[in-house]
Amino acid sequence: MPMFVYEAKNIQGVLIKGKMEATDENALVRALRERTLYPIKIKPFRESFNVDLNDLKKVSIKDISIFCRQFSIIITAGISIVKATEIVKEQTQSPKFGKILNTVNEEIQKGKTLSIALKEHDDIPDMLINIIEVGETSGKLDEMMNMMAAYYEKEYKQQQKIKQATTYPKVISIFALIVVTGMVAFIVPTFAEMLKSGGGVLPMPTKIILGISDFVRSKGLIVGPIILIIIIAMKFRGGKSKSGLKDDKFKIKMPIFGKLYVKIITARFARTFGILMSSGIPIMTSIDICGRVLSSKTFGDILSNLKDEVKKGAGIGDTLAATKMFPPMLTQMIKIGEESGNLDEVLANTAGFYDGEVELATAQMTTLIEPVIIVLLAVVVGFIVLAIILPMFALYDVAGK
Repeated sequence: MPMFVYEAKNIQGVLIKGKMEATDENALVRALRERTLYPIKIKPFRESFNVDLNDLKKVSIKDISIFCRQFSIIITAGISIVKATEIVKEQTQSPKFGKILNTVNEEIQKGKTLSIALKEHDDIPDMLINIIEVGETSGKLDEMMNMMAAYYEKEYKQQQKIKQATTYPKVISIFALIVVTGMVAFIVPTFAEMLKSGGGVLPMPTKIILGISDFVRSKGLIVGPIILIIIIAMKFRGGKSKSGLKDDKFKIKMPIFGKLYVKIITARFARTFGILMSSGIPIMTSIDICGRVLSSKTFGDILSNLKDEVKKGAGIGDTLAATKMFPPMLTQMIKIGEESGNLDEVLANTAGFYDGEVELATAQMTTLIEPVIIVLLAVVVGFIVLAIILPMFALYDVAGK
């Protein structure tokens, strides 16, 4: 069946764009009018001529949290799922997510459930799909969506706090790199040429800086783009292993950042596992989802082993404690939760505790990074200044003679 691209207006006069399968243009017009949409423009869909750069972007956690919150409010008001997806689609600020919701809306109208329609899109988290499926089965979709909205809002806030903590060091480092490169490439060579023309001898610090300067000026146009390409490639690849999870051994072993990283993983695991367990999702499925949510090869391997041990009858807390990767408090709390039968509540409380730990550790890291950056900059700039001043003194000696 051919695919068509359309532009139409709804009753409120809002312009809506999308694509839909239909036998011909007349069938598409009828289908749009049944949805109270009035077509303005219709043309056949040609994939080669419909490349959208927005499709390269990922659907963010913020977009997912807003979707869950809005969807929960709308269906709580008694509005149908079809209408709810249409309303949320018009409200989203992400073009890619808007396209996904448009396709989902069309699939729901064909008789598919919301969870099945969302499952066809890789940008939608597995955890959300599973929770929605539970909500559809139990008739508590509004409650499940509200719970997921709170979950993704916490994830988003945690991400923002970490970004805010690392923004200052990044800006200072980039600015310092530009200034130092400028000094090395242009200022130091000028003084060196003056000294050479005066018959002076270059001191060792100046020779070192000049060597770096010659390299930057001769190879900079080649090395610079190569480094940029490598950084971009690593960014898109995300340092992923064959399993598709991030290879994070280096992060875990880092002196200061390693502890913070483990706390972030711990908070995310406790929150995710707690919600999945409270939703009634089978434990094996819950562990699987957690392994993907954490996006960590190290912890993904641990959770994969956890599944095997649980199948043999081992306890979750004891198995995780044996790995010595998760903090002792988490494993002890899980043991208590298993013994008391309140594992979901215990995990929720533990996640709250580690959220606070992450916030505190992030603030401490920021406080620690600032003086370290200042000291490093002082050493680098001091060495460059020394490389400039020493030739000047030598030049004065030559002039005096």
